Formats: sequence, C-alpha cells, structure tokens
Amino acid sequence: MFYLGIDVGKFTHSLCLIDEAGHHDIWQINNDKSGFESLRKKINSLNLLIESRLLVGMEATGHYFLNIYDFLLHLGLSTEQIALLNPLQVKSFRNTNLRGAKSDNVDAEQIAVLLQFGNFDRCNVSTDHIMNLRELTRLKSDLTANLGNLKRKMIAVVDRIFPEFAKIFANKFGLTVVTLLTDYQTPEEFAALSLEELTALIKGLSKRGVNRDKIQRLHEAARNSIGISFGREGFKIELSILLTQLKSIEEQIDFLEGKIAEMVNELNSPLFTIPGIGKTTGAAILAEIGDINHFASAVKLIAFAGLDPKLKSSGTYQGRTPISKRGSKYLRSALWYSAMVLCRV
Repeated sequence: MFYLGIDVGKFTHSLCLIDEAGHHDIWQINNDKSGFESLRKKINSLNLLIESRLLVGMEATGHYFLNIYDFLLHLGLSTEQIALLNPLQVKSFRNTNLRGAKSDNVDAEQIAVLLQFGNFDRCNVSTDHIMNLRELTRLKSDLTANLGNLKRKMIAVVDRIFPEFAKIFANKFGLTVVTLLTDYQTPEEFAALSLEELTALIKGLSKRGVNRDKIQRLHEAARNSIGISFGREGFKIELSILLTQLKSIEEQIDFLEGKIAEMVNELNSPLFTIPGIGKTTGAAILAEIGDINHFASAVKLIAFAGLDPKLKSSGTYQGRTPISKRGSKYLRSALWYSAMVLCRV
C-alpha cells in the first residue's frame, strides 16, 4: 500500500509518498495543469491505480483542496481512496513531533504518516447538487449579513442629518422610505415641498396608503429638524451609495431565494415537515449536512454543527460548559432560527 500526503496551498502543493518499503519521497507541484499532469505521470509510472494500491490524504481546509480533489477523482481514484482530513486532527497529530518542525513538506509527510497509522476520521465533501445548494445558501447568508451592516450604516447617517425621520416610519427600509431617501435626503429638501406635494408624493409610493397625520408629522419635522449642518455633502453621498448597495443586494437575495427554492423542490426532502423548519432554514440545513448517512451517529452530527459541549474541568474545578462552535456556523445558525420559530409557535 502506498500513502500520499498532500499539504495543499494556493500556488503549490507539497506531497509526500510513502511506499511499501517505508521510504519517504517528498516533492512539490504547482497548482496548475502542468503540476497536476506531473502528478498523474508519477502515479501511472508506479501503477498505483491498479488494485487500489494508493490512499491519498489532505486537509479539508478552505477551498484550495477542491481542485486537486476533483483532479484525483477524474484520474480514477474512488472517494474511499481520498481521505479528507479534519485540520484540527492533523494539527494534533503534527504536535506529536517533539522537534516542533513546521513547513509545507513536513506537513505533507505528517499527513502521509497519519494515513499509514490509519487512526483518522474523514470529512465529507459533496460533489453533486448538494454543493450547488451549499454555495447558494452560504452566499445568501453572507449577503443577508452584509445587508444588515448596510442598514445599520444607513440608520447612523440618517440619525445625523435628519434624526426625526426614523421616528415617523415603522418600516425604516420599506419601498416608501427607500424611495423618499433616494430623492430627498436632508430635512431642507423635504421642507421645500408643500404639504400637498409631500402628500401626493407619498401616496403615490405607498400601496396601502399612509396616514395623513404621519405625513403632517414628517412635514413639520423637516421644518424643525435638529440635524447637523456640517459635513452634509459627505453624508448625502454616503447615503446615496448605501441606498444603491441596499437595492442591489436585495435584488441578489431575491434571485438566490428563487434558485434555492427550485433546488429544494427537486430534493423533495421530508425535512420540511418538521415544525419550525421553513424553506430558507431547511435549505441551509440540507446544504450543510448533505447525505446524513455520512454520520455514524447523532453525536457526530451534533459535533459537525459545533453544538457539542466543550468541557472545562480539572480536579475539583468545574468550569462552564459552552458549546464548542467547532463546526459549520451556517448549520448552527439555521438550527437556531428553526428553534426560535418553534418556540414562538
């Protein structure tokens, strides 16, 4: 049996091959087609694709491993012959080296030795429609977080130039508010409108209609605002840019939700029959877990989500027991939101 440890990198990969006699061969390849081709030639020259004589291992960290992982699959290796290793386990095994050496070549050698020992756990990577779903749900989650940051920045700007504005509208980011702030950003610009003009403008924007008392309060607030007068031009430009970004991200999120819904409908998963799990959270849970059969027990699934307890005790001392958070933050978030929905039902 041959063991190939790969320490993946952005531009180069370090490799260590341990043959049946225990000899260690260490070299590097570029992370490009020529580098992959040189690896293919070496594997073929040793006839390692015959009778499953090769076990490959690499850390499932970041995204740099995906290209060489895909290459090895197309080369003819099965998923059983490619061990994706938990970076924490590899680090722990590396620390058994009393000399404390650390380099890309040393890391590749340590991975190959770990494969030879055989005492390792595998990570799983989806290469089918689940990966598509995971990419889109994670992107949507990140865009939603960015949207929250944008809204907080917008509130901070409006609070400085027109602090009374936010008190009048309950939905601070509805169509009416966003459109008003796009065209009129300072209290002076609002005050330049007559009450009749402001009323006609807002009623043309609102589908449900706006209470006349609210329009009157906005009109009076604009004429009696305590908004700051200095730095006004900079704040207007900032607010204009933030509004443009807000509209763009909202459109992108709507687009992603449509694509995610199409993928979820094709899966037809019973997960959505569980109370508290909606289309958004269910899609995120499915995307992160993938094939649930990859988890040998519920305990392993809990650990994958980072919800397992992190014990802190020594002798008579018993510290707090928080969750480890060493797992998918996207899965934890989806489970938390689902639990909160269920609590409110």
